[in-house]
Amino acid sequence: MTGAPFFVLLALVSTQQPEAGSTIEEVPNEEAPSSGGGASSVTTARLDEPAPPGARTGGEGFGFSAQLEAGALSFPSGTPGGEQDLFARVYPALGLTKGETFVLRLGANLRLRVVDGEPKQAETDYGGYLRREDWDELSDAGQVVRMLRIGQEGRPFFLRVEPFVDETLGRGYLVNRYINVLSPDYHPAGGTVTFVKGAVRAEVLASDVLAARIFAAEALLDIGRMASEDAKRFDRYLVRLSAAHDAGRAGGTTPTMTLASVGGDVALYKGERLRTWALLGGGARFSEGHTPDFGGLLGIAMEGQTSSGTQLSVTLQGRKQGGTFRFGMFGPDYELGRFSGVGLHEVPLAEEVLPSGFAGYLELSVAKGGPDELMLLGSLAAQYFGFGRTDADVSAGFELPGARTRVLARAVLTALGDRPRYSLGLEVRQRVLNHFYAWGSGGTVHFPQPDGTLVRGVTAGLGVGVDFQR
Repeated sequence: MTGAPFFVLLALVSTQQPEAGSTIEEVPNEEAPSSGGGASSVTTARLDEPAPPGARTGGEGFGFSAQLEAGALSFPSGTPGGEQDLFARVYPALGLTKGETFVLRLGANLRLRVVDGEPKQAETDYGGYLRREDWDELSDAGQVVRMLRIGQEGRPFFLRVEPFVDETLGRGYLVNRYINVLSPDYHPAGGTVTFVKGAVRAEVLASDVLAARIFAAEALLDIGRMASEDAKRFDRYLVRLSAAHDAGRAGGTTPTMTLASVGGDVALYKGERLRTWALLGGGARFSEGHTPDFGGLLGIAMEGQTSSGTQLSVTLQGRKQGGTFRFGMFGPDYELGRFSGVGLHEVPLAEEVLPSGFAGYLELSVAKGGPDELMLLGSLAAQYFGFGRTDADVSAGFELPGARTRVLARAVLTALGDRPRYSLGLEVRQRVLNHFYAWGSGGTVHFPQPDGTLVRGVTAGLGVGVDFQR
């Protein structure tokens, strides 16, 4: 973890598989369990925090882990014209695993105020030190659950509870690359439950398991599995229905929003190393007292793996949207956009009206390397609107051979060419000894205010950590 709230989204990779080394998942072949035609394995590939040398790996028994990080953190007051405060940051965590089907990791990001600049806030902190804004609503208790996983992806039942760092529902027509920890004073745990039964795959998502926030669901129907038992016909003709609603009652009160979409995926080519899909979708925004706004898209998606092991995923779409609806509205910047759709003091995203017209969307993900060689991960999602606006989400990471040095970065860019907003984050980790490492981080943070505006600031931290796994 890092001290920068925005960069929790990348630092959380350290908790994904406590017993695993750094790996890149392989593209499943024809006989592998179906993923329902959703995000490719490149999209879900991540740099896992390597286990300390000598740690137990594999096996079906119980595994235990412990971690403690400590360091100094410079953090803004979060108020207009406020000064920079200095915190001592302590992060303890404990983990338990059972085989490949159970993971539980508990931890707490504790920020203790040491230097209190103007305006003075220490008097409202718990005990005069523990930052109150980190623990002042029920949702903040969710941050203690760093990860709970029961089951496995692609199996009949799979449950996840954890902070969302890059969450996509299906093809991302409604929820796409969403981050629920972008606001520095709001620390929820999100949850998903997936059910697979024959030709039907259903997923239910809650952005905050302790409050009334975003609830979304998708039902996917595999026509090929319904019509035939021949595996060659599986995952060729998919129909997906999805809906999402934000009640806006945690992490600050914001307008509600209800969306729905219907889509179809048609496999154009399915080989051992390459798959291509034609995409067709439609969506709508429903507002009380207003006529629904609609949109549609056509696109193509490709995912594959080269003979050298490099994984590649590309999606290209042409979209017709406008008014109060657009595809991927619950996106990476949504936890800020729900207060100010663009810039720092504009109308909320739910009330933003765009010119009706066309947009182009590109998503590209690349993963290369392995535990004993240079590992590279990169992902780009960009949407260009015909009236001159561009939104983008860019992330990159690398790990040097031996898994002792790791760098991760992400930039979320909103409304370039209009009233832009930038969210940036960077983290560096260096393992010094087998169970001892150093970390450093930096980035931007945006604090929602009672009047709905945003206050921008910067944060930076550095420290050390120890970990243990067996």
